[in-house]
Amino acid sequence: MPTKDEYVAQLQLTPHPEGGWYRQVYHSAKTTYDQTSLASRYEYTSIYFLLDGSSPSHLHSLLHDEIWYFQDGAPLLIHCFYPNGFYEVVRLGNNVAANELLQFRVPAGTIFGAEVSRPDSFSLVSCVVAPGFDYHDLELLTQADMLVKYPAQADVIQRLAYEKLPDF
Repeated sequence: MPTKDEYVAQLQLTPHPEGGWYRQVYHSAKTTYDQTSLASRYEYTSIYFLLDGSSPSHLHSLLHDEIWYFQDGAPLLIHCFYPNGFYEVVRLGNNVAANELLQFRVPAGTIFGAEVSRPDSFSLVSCVVAPGFDYHDLELLTQADMLVKYPAQADVIQRLAYEKLPDF
């Protein structure tokens, strides 16, 4: 299995403002006017996305569904805060006998973030957003925003939410 650094180099991944490293691999040939975004979007986009113990996917929400596909490395924990207040953590990995999922859909409007299950490792996934990802459809959330709404998940929020949002 390649190392994290080998994947970053070979897949030509660059830092993502949400955390981790990524590269858009595909997008549809066609665009469409999206009623939710009120703008033109690709019909879908697909990326490679790599996370490690030092760089999780920080808590954010998207205007559209995102499907995560496990590729390699340690299992990934996807923390979901649904609009109805329900919280769950999903384990994405290749050990289906241990109830790990090979793929998972995060519904539009869900606040979510992800972290590797073993801080000394990494996880490589692919993600597809439809209609396609655009930074205008991304909302990053701060610890202060999240702690008011979800105080029972303070430990997760402190690990996965920014104290102050980065500029991007």
